[in-house]
Amino acid sequence: MKIKKTRIDGIKMFQAPKGLMNINDDSEVVKKALEEKPLKKWYQEVKQNKANTILFDNENGEAYQATTITKNKKIYAGVAPNLVQAYFDIALEQIQWTNKYANTFHYIAKKKFGEVHLIDTPIFHRFIQYRISAIIFLHLTVEAFINHIIPEDFVYPKTENSNSGKFIEQITKLSKDQIERWVSFQEKIEKVVPLIPHLNFDIERNRDIVGRILEIVKIRDEIIHLKSKGKETNIHYEKIFNFIGSRDLEKYLSAVKKFINIIDKDFIKIDSIDESNFRQEIQISKPENLHIGVLFEIIKVKEERITLYIKKWKELTKDSDHIKSVLAHLKLMEEMNLIMDYLIEEKPSKFIVEIFKNAEQIK
Repeated sequence: MKIKKTRIDGIKMFQAPKGLMNINDDSEVVKKALEEKPLKKWYQEVKQNKANTILFDNENGEAYQATTITKNKKIYAGVAPNLVQAYFDIALEQIQWTNKYANTFHYIAKKKFGEVHLIDTPIFHRFIQYRISAIIFLHLTVEAFINHIIPEDFVYPKTENSNSGKFIEQITKLSKDQIERWVSFQEKIEKVVPLIPHLNFDIERNRDIVGRILEIVKIRDEIIHLKSKGKETNIHYEKIFNFIGSRDLEKYLSAVKKFINIIDKDFIKIDSIDESNFRQEIQISKPENLHIGVLFEIIKVKEERITLYIKKWKELTKDSDHIKSVLAHLKLMEEMNLIMDYLIEEKPSKFIVEIFKNAEQIK
């Protein structure tokens, strides 16, 4: 199975000559550095997240910002990721999950109230959670990117009009730091970005893209501030649930990607990767093999993710008793806390059932 992942770069600090760090522990450079700050003190600062750390690729002469993590009294270090790309990747992942959940609805919904099909509550709640998370991280992606592309020496002439009679128009010059803190998102994207030198971003030509991004901002504000129930309808969080239930989030994901790549070509790159190596797989090819014993085997498997591939035979459809029986048992297993979650997807030649466990369930 293929999943899509965003290519995430490390935060590059500077480019130096190759082989610059061809030094050993007895070199004068190392001795001088240790005189200024003993190794013990440096380790102490790292543990307190106070040390500035750089990882140097000596072969290519590339220096990257590093981040450290202390776990069980051990210090781990890695290249700090580009957070704009990381935020986008989280949104991309969440949207893929919501699509998987939506594909599962057919198999777990019960038909009631005419055309309305009721969905199992835990799965439906997780579907809503993933969509909310995707919206928040799409907003974070654009906000972080705009702050990233504003030059350090950029000055924004903010224009304000007044009806008080004291002045007709007032222009306040704002620095990058002041823009980041005090200028609204909408003003940043519509007025600040077009003024940044060398970007050549035409706001009117890309009005559709910007419009979708501003929709994300509005619904994100609703999510963050959670205004209670409406006075007229008495419905809680009506705007949030209406947006989540009616909008195709992939269109908003696409708008964010296009906006960023128009300004910085190929900043967001998406790869497809094969995730078949990251799970325990069980293959079912014959009707006689699809029985309750398979589910007992799933309970025994000590893996967080198990994929059941059910090859289609002539009578096997999504409405077959075989499939309904599998799902009924999975539901029971979830209620008994033997598994955490499950998804089902239909392909032309097979059904794919993904089953998830937590750490407690695989002990």
